[in-house]
Amino acid sequence: MSRIKTATKLLGIVLSVAMLSGCPLDDVTKYHPQDKGWQLVWSDEFDQEGIDPAKWGFEQNCWGGGNNEQQCYTNQDTNAYIENGALNIVAIREDFTGPAETEDSDAYDPEVTKTLPYTSARLRTKEKGDWKYGRIEVRAQLPYGQGTWPAIWMLPTDWVYGGWAGSGEIDIMEAVNLKALSDDPDATEGELERRVHGTLHYGRAWPQNVYSGTEYYLPEGLNPADGFHVYSIEWQEGEIRWFVDDVHFATQRAEGWYTQYMNDEGELVNGEGTAPFDQQFHLILNLAVGGAWAGNVNESGIDESVFPQKLVVDYVRVYECEVDGATGAGCETVSDAAELVEGHEPPEIVDSSAEFGAGPVFTLYDDQIAAELSIGSYNPDSAITITEPEEVDRGTVLQVVKAGAVGNVFFNRATAVDLSHWQQNGQLVFDLKVSSIAEGTEIKVKLDSGWPNVSPTTVATPTLDTWTEVRLNIADILANSNDVEAGTADIANISNPFVIESSGEITFQLDNIRYEYDFSNELMIFADDAHPAFPVGQFVASGSVDTQLVDSGDEAYGQVQEFTFNTNESVVFFQGQLNPQNDNSPQQYDLGHFDRVAFDLKVIEDPREEKTFVAKVDCGYPCGSGDVQIAEPGVGTWTSYDLPLSTFVSNTNSSLDLTVVDTPLVIFPSWGNQQGVKMQIDNVRWLMSP
Repeated sequence: MSRIKTATKLLGIVLSVAMLSGCPLDDVTKYHPQDKGWQLVWSDEFDQEGIDPAKWGFEQNCWGGGNNEQQCYTNQDTNAYIENGALNIVAIREDFTGPAETEDSDAYDPEVTKTLPYTSARLRTKEKGDWKYGRIEVRAQLPYGQGTWPAIWMLPTDWVYGGWAGSGEIDIMEAVNLKALSDDPDATEGELERRVHGTLHYGRAWPQNVYSGTEYYLPEGLNPADGFHVYSIEWQEGEIRWFVDDVHFATQRAEGWYTQYMNDEGELVNGEGTAPFDQQFHLILNLAVGGAWAGNVNESGIDESVFPQKLVVDYVRVYECEVDGATGAGCETVSDAAELVEGHEPPEIVDSSAEFGAGPVFTLYDDQIAAELSIGSYNPDSAITITEPEEVDRGTVLQVVKAGAVGNVFFNRATAVDLSHWQQNGQLVFDLKVSSIAEGTEIKVKLDSGWPNVSPTTVATPTLDTWTEVRLNIADILANSNDVEAGTADIANISNPFVIESSGEITFQLDNIRYEYDFSNELMIFADDAHPAFPVGQFVASGSVDTQLVDSGDEAYGQVQEFTFNTNESVVFFQGQLNPQNDNSPQQYDLGHFDRVAFDLKVIEDPREEKTFVAKVDCGYPCGSGDVQIAEPGVGTWTSYDLPLSTFVSNTNSSLDLTVVDTPLVIFPSWGNQQGVKMQIDNVRWLMSP
């Protein structure tokens, strides 16, 4: 059971008053599936004394369905039982503690618990009743009241195309908040909620999933909570049809659904044929309370006074088409009045780049979304609209209008990416213009490794109708934990490098969204490993220099960078990353606020008579300090250097500009006299005096 997009209405065809009022179906003239060639292959009439364990299994957890639902699912007799020939699934207001994850989750640990304020039940036929194609009928009376969320739905048994919703989901019937005030834009004043919904979920694994569906109104103003009605689908190869009381109200076809998933080679590929709805699915019956959908529409929240509430199921019947059981075709019932739901086209699959997310600037959005990223939204109540208008002097910007409290906008990559190199000194930077915002609304930005591993931070609301640059330290964001469910983003496994959400209604625009390095307070160039912004490099006119990261054998130094000179004409250095947006020149930084450069040097071998060493700082040839000779280090011991940058600036013939430094340290044995020198370097940094 998942979020539903409210779509267009389709009024039902009037059936007999007896059927619509909820009288037993045996008392009226009705549709017989057998007349169309459907053969009954599985059923539960609930005429027995207890729930049949050969047909139904109980899910038991307080996970919240991934939607922040407020119920724990139990196997208590008070939450699910058979009475008067019907299954009763009952939601009760009572605090309960149970497992925080589902048994199907890799994170499941029965010792890790969660307490929620309601109990209910969720029954499924997994590995007891699994089907591909057929007709599924469920006769039920639905609960009512703000916060109720009954569902009759299906999930894949084997998840062939990856996690939810890449392997698909079929919602036969969902409803929320029946008899609460309707929030349908076309509702009359005081009209009560009475819609039921039929939906498919598919696409890629969350959060790049999509959904499509529509809603249905019982004729003559009837409410699904006031009587029994039959909720059905007919599912055949490439087509699924939805029915209420045998009124065909919606159809979806394979041209409007798709799946994209990771194959065995780790490549993102399109599912073939009618995937993902070409595998076995099982049936689920449940009653949820609150959550991202039910808790945020109609009157919002949960009306505790209406509980307990029941989903009452008279029967479940599954049929196979005897004409062609392999495809389910040949037994269909089709109405020209049914809505053909449009669905979605699969997005283009872009070849992944090994350079994705690399510095010195990682641009996510500038006139358009970056290659390998897609713009998505968590939009359970259809409150979010995303457009890309033209803005004077800016070009294309991203505009978000949010008319509710729930939902967010995110940039997603199909496969997670390691952005660890941004953790130290990295910033998330973007331009933000807020046009309107509801009182008390907070704006949050998040890094996301897949729910619940999310780290949020709050953004100060800028002056309205004014573009404001926002800078957020990556390390500061990562220090925060998910404020809804336990979890923290893993910077080495980021699937959504940018998420923005608000707690209320808002209209805003975004531009120039990027990651970049910030060295306003600290510049650590090498300590145990080179800083990602300043990789180790070398220039060799002849011969070679061996460069490697080695263990110093000294706990005080740990890993160090070692250079062995098999030449007399070379330099080694720590230089800014090459910037593809600037002709692959090394990235330059304004480092004018620093006043010293420090490092530790140990000479392992030096066969030269004159053991001179040189350091320099460059700002893009020919800009630089020129060679500055440093004090001669001893052999076999560590020597620490703390050199004033003024020495480099004032050096003879120096043209060093500290506001555009691209190479913060060049160090080498004097040019023309290097052969055989082996040296190690550690703790390279720029410093500011107190």
